[in-house]
Amino acid sequence: MAMADYQLNYTWDASHAVPLLVATISGRLLNDRQALGQIIDQTHAVAEQHIDYEEIFVAYDLSQTERRLPLHALMGRSRISLRVKRVYVIGAGSRKDEMAVLIMSAAKRLPYEVRFCGSLDEVHKALSTLDARS
Repeated sequence: MAMADYQLNYTWDASHAVPLLVATISGRLLNDRQALGQIIDQTHAVAEQHIDYEEIFVAYDLSQTERRLPLHALMGRSRISLRVKRVYVIGAGSRKDEMAVLIMSAAKRLPYEVRFCGSLDEVHKALSTLDARS
């Protein structure tokens, strides 16, 4: 099996009431069936290591990938950080991909909600609205 040809970059945005960990992925993920699960696990490990924050939101920016989220790839994830309180998925390619995320979320009994956005700007707008309410 060919290895995935992708890059993963993490950035923190602490300008909102709940800090945002952005995982920007670019390249080809689908060549490696385990890549997506490994990225999710690694992101939760990063969230777990950041002990300054009790609550963290995570954004996975997939807009520079194939934009597909196969269920079998999502089910490969195994790590859950209890600091993660919400996940934003940016750039899911279709309703089928969104449904795969929701099925995985229910099957893995994830203790946080998942939302879908078209861009990182949309995520920041949602967080600003949330900040204004608190």
